[in-house]
Amino acid sequence: MRRFYLGLEKGLFEKSIYPLEGSMTIGRSAENDIGLADRTVSRSHARVSFQRDVWMIEDLGSANGILFGGERVVKRALEAGDSFQIGEVSLRFIEDEASEEAELLSETMRTFGRIIKYQSTLLERYRSKLGFMRLKESFLSTPVFKSLGDRELRELSSIANLHLFNSGEVIIRKGDPGRSVFIILDGQVRVFTEDYYGKEFELATLADNSFFGEMSLLTGEPRSSSVKAVKDSLLSEISYSIMRRLMLRYPEVKNVMLEYFHERVQDSKKKQAVAGIEERRRHPRLSERLLVRFTVSPAPTLPEAMISHTYKGTSADISISGMQLVVMGPAMEAFCSGCELHLAIELPIPWGKVHTLGAIRRVIPGEHTVHLGINFFNIPTQDENKLREFIYGKSHLEE
Repeated sequence: MRRFYLGLEKGLFEKSIYPLEGSMTIGRSAENDIGLADRTVSRSHARVSFQRDVWMIEDLGSANGILFGGERVVKRALEAGDSFQIGEVSLRFIEDEASEEAELLSETMRTFGRIIKYQSTLLERYRSKLGFMRLKESFLSTPVFKSLGDRELRELSSIANLHLFNSGEVIIRKGDPGRSVFIILDGQVRVFTEDYYGKEFELATLADNSFFGEMSLLTGEPRSSSVKAVKDSLLSEISYSIMRRLMLRYPEVKNVMLEYFHERVQDSKKKQAVAGIEERRRHPRLSERLLVRFTVSPAPTLPEAMISHTYKGTSADISISGMQLVVMGPAMEAFCSGCELHLAIELPIPWGKVHTLGAIRRVIPGEHTVHLGINFFNIPTQDENKLREFIYGKSHLEE
């Protein structure tokens, strides 16, 4: 029995392998079977499919195309050992023989260990029969998959992507778009966020048989925290498209995901509250400087001059729930925690202006300016949608 893979030679996960089954799409979007989070890869870049006993790769109208030896192709048959580029990501097509009786995940791991040019005691451990049995046991012991039958688990094993991370490597970053759930087959990872000043704050440590990455799947929002390997770690990656199909077919899978999601959200909030930290909002667009005009609601502690004054400021970062605002003007020392503001935020075209109320939660005085940490509330639905589209990189002009 022949099995086929794409091995990543250069890109986000350089020690990775993707088993090929049926027709599979490749792209930057979370909807793809093989997700490549690289800016040079189009949202829907290419398709790999088995046609008349030959694996074919075809361009799906991408911006940067598919390159073989520097030459752009629209469609081409793949032969064992072929290397090609999708954007700046290099992939190699691998063909391997597997016995009919072999466990699919074990065969994938054997191939993975042979082709990935990386020395690791973790890989050496999995070269043994005991290692392969432990690998399967680890996969089957993951709580989210306990309700699946043998057939479904076998199918899942045949298409699970494998990644090897060495100690200290970042697996996912807070603010990145979510596109998959990761299963820890062996190793240990650290889940962390950053406070408002960029200092790392640990939320959890996860080990064998654990999973992470489900929050973006359930909320549709970017990654809520970062994850880093504590030691050499072997991970299996399951795309969101596969997870969605499983949740539709097996409600228990969704129930387990929701249970862990709620527990982790509450645990994270509790730990951050105890530590007294404020999250640092991170997203490619959050650091964009935006013009903000605002007035201050009347309060006993505020002078009349402040209430009648319209201020101008610029955002230092912004999210759906709040922003950091840099302001210059009279009586800066009078701003205090709890003050309410009427804000008008100037978003770029095509989004336009957003109006919302905000409450000051922190005041950081500077030499000539003051930084205001603001929580939004009572934001109109239409304006909230505009802000969400701006932050998450969507345009009214997109489909």
